[in-house]
Amino acid sequence: MPRFLALLALASLPLSLGLTIGDQDMRAGTIGQQLNTLRSGLGWHDCSCGTILRPKHTEEVADIVMALYRDQQVTGQKYLVRASSQGFMSHNNFSCACASVASDTRAVMLDMSAMNKVLEFNDDRETVTVQAGITFEALERTLLEYDMSLPGVVVAPQLSGMTVGAAIVTSAHGSSLVGPANIAAFLQSALLVDGTGDIHTLDTPGELLEGSLGMLGVVTEVTMYVQAKKKMAVRQIMSEDFDLVADLRDIIDNSEALALDVTWNPTAGMYQARVWHETDAGSRGDARNMVLQPPADWLAALPDRVHADQLDAHDREGHMCEIIGEMSHFPPFVHSPGQEPDESTPPDTAVGWLNHMASASCTPHPGLADAAKAAGAKGVLHGSAPSPSCLLGAAKWTPYELAIHSQDFSAWLADARAVLRHARGCPPFTLTFRFVGESDAPLALSSGRQVVAVELSVLSSPRAGGLPPKFARLHEELLQMTMCKYNGRPQWALATNRLFRGAPCAVRDLYGSAFDKFLAQRSSYDPAAMFVPPLFEDVVERREAVRYPGCAARMDCFCTADEHCGRGHVCVPGHEFPEYRVCAPIEQQERHEL
Repeated sequence: MPRFLALLALASLPLSLGLTIGDQDMRAGTIGQQLNTLRSGLGWHDCSCGTILRPKHTEEVADIVMALYRDQQVTGQKYLVRASSQGFMSHNNFSCACASVASDTRAVMLDMSAMNKVLEFNDDRETVTVQAGITFEALERTLLEYDMSLPGVVVAPQLSGMTVGAAIVTSAHGSSLVGPANIAAFLQSALLVDGTGDIHTLDTPGELLEGSLGMLGVVTEVTMYVQAKKKMAVRQIMSEDFDLVADLRDIIDNSEALALDVTWNPTAGMYQARVWHETDAGSRGDARNMVLQPPADWLAALPDRVHADQLDAHDREGHMCEIIGEMSHFPPFVHSPGQEPDESTPPDTAVGWLNHMASASCTPHPGLADAAKAAGAKGVLHGSAPSPSCLLGAAKWTPYELAIHSQDFSAWLADARAVLRHARGCPPFTLTFRFVGESDAPLALSSGRQVVAVELSVLSSPRAGGLPPKFARLHEELLQMTMCKYNGRPQWALATNRLFRGAPCAVRDLYGSAFDKFLAQRSSYDPAAMFVPPLFEDVVERREAVRYPGCAARMDCFCTADEHCGRGHVCVPGHEFPEYRVCAPIEQQERHEL
């Protein structure tokens, strides 16, 4: 059916039923496994919409957008269009068109899950062309079948379930010391459906698309450079943290490492560094990233343990100390049976293909070790039991990521230590540091500067109801201090709404004139503003959060009054930075005998 007939189809069908596009009837009942719902891959809020369409190729996306744009021009009906996928890796309202949509606007979600194909390998140009809905896990697996890997060092995001399109437009990244740490920098070309339904072929589009949040249009295909498959040797260092900055500087300056990422456990006074080097392709070893797949029996007990910890507001029972301590000894990499490194490889070093090691997956790998069989081991474990479950399904895992200027890292660490000294017990969060080079893209996380991406991941119980996570006062003080004192930019996918709307400092101001540059680009590609979510309008206007009873407990606001904190908590000044208000448990009055 010609495109202009798509407009007639739109006019003749209630939007809640869907659109007839081309030869495909894209009605609500035929769009995927879960009717009108996209499931969150992080166990956060699912995206439920009256209209979720599931295109299979670029022309169908263009037909949908053109029909909506023309209807808006003819009838004045406003539309909001967002692209996402099943298992989307985000926990804020940027991912869902139906989140906080205005009453006069009709929301349409494009489920990109069916646009997950590898379209072409070009050996001469060393490129691969893929649809934007393919996940990094699927892409890495396919590349390895062709003896290829992604370019650079660690450019894949930490979560392999993220799609290539989502990673580009949210400025997701890996960690690299010698070049770009994100896939956008290695794009040769891309197809973009703009806000009128036109299809653009973009050359070297990384600077335009990185961090654009899907507000220029829908990225449907990308062609990226690839390289011959690369084998890595990753040394794992566990050490006391009393001189953490000097230790990391020594690694960066003297180890000739290609990449580095670090997990810091301040309560235990320890850190774990993973130092990445390339090794000979013939080296024995087939390690996989198992960060999200701890032992099955440990995962089975985790929901009850995390719930008990969250109910223990004053941390008298020490559940989280045990959990964090055990997690710190689970190996991040596991070798397949018969693929252990040879005896010349140090026991603290994992060897494997970059495709298997860069990102963490929830997909079980038959034949890999169940780390519980060697609890307490500090090296890389070997064995034969599969991991049947995933950390993301066993507890509510909320990663907050903010990127600070690399030159501020030492001062930030000193302030973070000062805040965390007030912990009486074990906070339910860990901190991970990744290193990202400067980008020219206006809204890239590292726009105009080299950054250290600081991730504060929180474990909490989905059964706790309006109860804030344990040590919320420390976590909230760290977040606000990082964002406002150190101009930490929230990662567009891995930060909750309250960092974008209602924080003590405005996200828009963290980007300076680059933000205005992006706004000009956006309007040229999307003249009717069909791709602009309400949360971004809040960012543009520097709007306050909508506060309500319990909004801080739901991670939707920072408190200004006690009622925002949930039961048993009050809104108080931060320990080290009293200008930031945080939620703290009400101190019980206890009798002390002389």
